[in-house]
Amino acid sequence: MFGFGKPRFKGVDKKYISDPEHIEDYESTQAIGRVRLGKLCLYYKDLGKKYYVPYDYIERAFCRISECQPDDSPAYYYYRLILVHGGKEFANLIFNEEADVDRLLELIKEINPQVAIGYVPPADGKRRYFS
Repeated sequence: MFGFGKPRFKGVDKKYISDPEHIEDYESTQAIGRVRLGKLCLYYKDLGKKYYVPYDYIERAFCRISECQPDDSPAYYYYRLILVHGGKEFANLIFNEEADVDRLLELIKEINPQVAIGYVPPADGKRRYFS
């Protein structure tokens, strides 16, 4: 109930796993923000849950920059790692430093060279949000 015990990971198929192989893979990697790049999968935390994504599921990855303009203060920026499958964005992970997102994009490309890096606008001009 409160996350004690061994970690569970929710997959892109909405099923949970908690096998020793994935737990060891998760715990043996270093975190970059909320993301860990294991040998088996990409892992990330979002809203108190841990997720895993097989590298071959990721078709495209890119950085989206969001500007926040508070009153009477200079603008500040959030950097988002966006992961895409089937033309839809399925992960939107926020970072404070652009260097973290750039490093993750490089590592994802090294691990799986088939992943396309960079934003491509949809042909119909409509952005596909989370499914």
